[in-house]
Amino acid sequence: MVELPQGGAFSDSQAMRDRLVVAAEELKTSYNNQPRYKDKPAIDNILGVAGGNKVDLLVQTVNDDLDTEEMTNRLRASLGDLSGAKDVRFDYTIRDPGKPITLLFASDSIADLEVLSQDVRLALERYPGVFDVSDSFDAPMEELVLSLKPAAENLGLTLTDVARQIRQAFYGEEVQRVPRNGEDVRVMVRYPEAERRAIANINAMYIRTRDGTEVPFSTVATYRVETGYQSIERLDRLRTLEVSADVSEEGAAPRAIVESVLSSDGPLWLQRYPGLTINMDGELQEEIEFQQAMVYMGSLSMLVIFGLMAIAFKSYWQPLLVLTAVPFGLMGAIFGHWLLGWQVSMFSIMGVIACAGVVVNDNLVLIDRVNNLRAEGMELVDALLQGATDRFRPIILTSVTTFVGLVPIMLETSVQAQFLIPMVTSLSFGVLFATGVTLVLVPALYLLGDDMGKFFMSVTKRELKSGSSDAVPPMV
Repeated sequence: MVELPQGGAFSDSQAMRDRLVVAAEELKTSYNNQPRYKDKPAIDNILGVAGGNKVDLLVQTVNDDLDTEEMTNRLRASLGDLSGAKDVRFDYTIRDPGKPITLLFASDSIADLEVLSQDVRLALERYPGVFDVSDSFDAPMEELVLSLKPAAENLGLTLTDVARQIRQAFYGEEVQRVPRNGEDVRVMVRYPEAERRAIANINAMYIRTRDGTEVPFSTVATYRVETGYQSIERLDRLRTLEVSADVSEEGAAPRAIVESVLSSDGPLWLQRYPGLTINMDGELQEEIEFQQAMVYMGSLSMLVIFGLMAIAFKSYWQPLLVLTAVPFGLMGAIFGHWLLGWQVSMFSIMGVIACAGVVVNDNLVLIDRVNNLRAEGMELVDALLQGATDRFRPIILTSVTTFVGLVPIMLETSVQAQFLIPMVTSLSFGVLFATGVTLVLVPALYLLGDDMGKFFMSVTKRELKSGSSDAVPPMV
């Protein structure tokens, strides 16, 4: 979608539509001529629509092997400079959270925000890889402001009456609809085109009063032309300015760019424009909120798991021993993303949390078996060896079958499954990686914890003995 500035000629929108369609057709030819798309083309239909100041381009992809992100990047690169556009957005995913960089400014001064919008643009454009910088301000358009004269009240005319008749004269009034080819054709009554070209013709028109009398416009009202905005956005009763930008893969991380801008230019803006507030919005804000929510919910879930196991084991350190597999599940998730070439996303974090619940089970059954063997009188080392032997097969089978069951989703190439793959990668590789840790590290930590418990117990006993020997004997 390309949005042009408000008030521009419709021919500009049509020219932009043709430019987008030509670029998409060239891209379609380039993709469909590749040998791998010989049996089934990559791109099928292309539709460009120009409406008002907005231009939409729809590209239909029909081959599941097509990398839509790569295709979108190639299309954007082929269009070249689009700095004249008010906003540019290319969507290629099921859910588009917005541009990577979005800053939201609020102030009670519209003049300050107008100047600030240019400052923010220049600040963002300093960073390599930042492109398609846009803001939420529309260019002010001329509007007609009417004022009534005292004579209008004497004639029973209101401002609404005058404004409605001027609209009917220049825009038109619908008087009939005629059916034609299955559609309704509106019949509008208005002034001839020659009399609608100049706004000064208002002075020559007549206004009809409620009793049917016609009086000259200049007798009952005056008009003036002022600039104004078509839409006004507010936050907490303050005018807002939203500046957004896209970042290429070769550029810096969006969060690093925003932090750099806020640290270097933010204090200067706050000092220059009194009453200004700065917030983040869009994809970056969603990412921050998601991370905070995941940290909170993940910590809460681990606390609940710890409490349940502490009750079952009647111990505080054994639940910690069970939870030692969780960090290794995270390591396995990172390794899986590196191996498959996926970037860590919000869905990847959700997979890590799901993996934490699964890998706990392996440790749980192993430690439970060791505790049962020790309760039967077996020595600690023998109980650890026997417990690992008894639980080796179920632990391995559980982890391997979980991994194998998730492989089809990881290998899926359809667009609908793309957002699931990072989450499944975290879950499958995390479980597989933590399994080896469970069978090797957990018994060693169990033995270490028992030795530390014996050591602290012996130290406590010595302190108690020394304390009792130093006590003064009671007097008889």
